[in-house]
Amino acid sequence: MSEPGRPGPIERWLESRFNVTEMFSFLTNFGLFPQELDTRKPLRDAMDEALSRPIPSYARWPRVLAILALALLGFLILTGVMLAFYYQPTPSDAYESTTVIVRDVSFGWFVHQVHGWAADALLLVLLVRLWRFFFQGLYKPPREALWIVGVLLFLAATHADLTGRLLGWTGHGYWTTVRAIEILYSLPILGGLFAYLIGGASVDSLVLTRFYFLHVAVWPAALVMLLYLNSSGVRRVGLSGSAEGGAGGRAAYTRYLFDLLIMTAVVLGVLVSFATLLPAAFDRMADPLVTPPGARPPWYLLASYGFLESFPSWVPRWSRALLLEGILAACLLVPFLDRSRATAGRPHRAAIGVGIAVLILWLVFSWYGYRLEAGG
Repeated sequence: MSEPGRPGPIERWLESRFNVTEMFSFLTNFGLFPQELDTRKPLRDAMDEALSRPIPSYARWPRVLAILALALLGFLILTGVMLAFYYQPTPSDAYESTTVIVRDVSFGWFVHQVHGWAADALLLVLLVRLWRFFFQGLYKPPREALWIVGVLLFLAATHADLTGRLLGWTGHGYWTTVRAIEILYSLPILGGLFAYLIGGASVDSLVLTRFYFLHVAVWPAALVMLLYLNSSGVRRVGLSGSAEGGAGGRAAYTRYLFDLLIMTAVVLGVLVSFATLLPAAFDRMADPLVTPPGARPPWYLLASYGFLESFPSWVPRWSRALLLEGILAACLLVPFLDRSRATAGRPHRAAIGVGIAVLILWLVFSWYGYRLEAGG
């Protein structure tokens, strides 16, 4: 037997052939291990060195938001794989296969509901996290990249949600997608790229197939990559508002893992509760020739919809959309546009005022975009 604290024969064999520390560091670089590891050292030595330092915790509000996003993405991927076993991505079979899932497959309705609620929860968590970053000034150096990654995370999540709305081929999902595509196609720069990705302006079998591929492959991969970049960046620059104090050692790390397990269980409990107590109604099959009353874009595009429609008719639509693209670019470049001397965690009062004004305008335009279709 190997001595306590010393690597066993299997571990020595692996260490001599692979950089096990580097592999472990990558696999745990999603918040599962809160310290950086020296990948030049054997795994045990690197772990002992990292655990000798105080262990910061992701498991405290509001730093918990990133872990919540990771847990929700995990549940989304798991339930998505289960749904994909029965789903058929063609206009003639999409609705029928979804009906089979929610009606005939054992617990299919439950998996379908959990998947939908997890998608909504992920968008909400990422949005709250962005607003938290802004109002706490957490886009200031050295966290500029974390802000950009956070914005891209939310955008990728909205695209993943949008591509999933069409897959059931229900009336609500179909016309929500149509309204969203109308907004995206109006963008003079990004609209052309979006049209190339989905394969056309009309929602047909080609668009459905590409939406399915984007939903199950491209956007999940993008979300995983961005969450990896986020966790990697946090491990490098440190947690926000963290004094880096506290206990170290394996006992502290065990408590940290226990906290993560509790949070994952809470997330699962919330999803199960919503799926069973507030299940979303299953709509009738889509009819491309009949627009149902109240057909509107998804909630995260309502503000864009309201903004575009708030201008007088004599203002060219392309100029409105170009202004919308400028606003999006400004959101992405906030760390470089704010030239105040405020530091991360201590935002400038002017930045807070701008943030409050933008939040109010976003809510107003969202309400206006919703009311545009309220009368059918």
